[in-house]
Amino acid sequence: GLFKHAAIFVDITNPDSLFEVGRISADEKDDYRNTWRDLKYWNRHVYIGTEAEEGIKVVSVDDPDNPVMVYTITDFTNSHNIHIDSDGFLYVIGAADHDVWIYDLSTPMIPELVGTWNGDYFHDIEVYNNKLYGAAIYSGKFYILDVSDKTNPITIHSHNSGSYGMHDCAVTYDEQFLITAEEMMGGHIKIWDISDYNNINMVSEYITHPDHSVHNVYIRPETNLAIISYYVDGTRILDISNPENPVEVGYFDTTDLTGLYDG
Repeated sequence: GLFKHAAIFVDITNPDSLFEVGRISADEKDDYRNTWRDLKYWNRHVYIGTEAEEGIKVVSVDDPDNPVMVYTITDFTNSHNIHIDSDGFLYVIGAADHDVWIYDLSTPMIPELVGTWNGDYFHDIEVYNNKLYGAAIYSGKFYILDVSDKTNPITIHSHNSGSYGMHDCAVTYDEQFLITAEEMMGGHIKIWDISDYNNINMVSEYITHPDHSVHNVYIRPETNLAIISYYVDGTRILDISNPENPVEVGYFDTTDLTGLYDG
């Protein structure tokens, strides 16, 4: 039979002795083509998005040694990514009918749909301080939405980056700069001055290899460090204290493979 995909929960209390405590397996109709999972945590629950036709699975980890699936969001079948902001709202992207779906997790076991947005396909997003920063991979744009009213997200601004492959983005804590990551041949990190939405400018670029691709970028909380995952260029950490001159301060390789999307 085909390999059974699953979300696996592992006890890491002792790093030298890891063990599985449970798994939430794919539905019977899933197959080898639907490998994608995106997991996020909120209030003793884990939310599992997938490109398989399984909606969003809600898993209680109230007993961390015994994860139990308690609910499924069925407003759509598959999705690409999910995000949970610091106020307990779940955002779903890459799903049918709406470009963004927003759910209130006040009752974490039963997410409540409170709002949607349409305008462009987002591949990944970040929500910070009631603003949604979205990377629109097909149009090459990044967006800034006002989501202070979750029932009525409003587009504040969109900016054409000048190249396709806009895969992910991360905003600095002062919200003056946006870091974008492009998934494509030659895809790399760009840092944008967004202090004036009417005059957005790229202030720097970080390139590891002209033929490789970056994937995701995050800012480590309460720091000036950007944590970046690549395909064949490993994990890299940039000091962005001066956004006009990012400096690599950490590196860990993860593969010996050489294909564009290996690693």
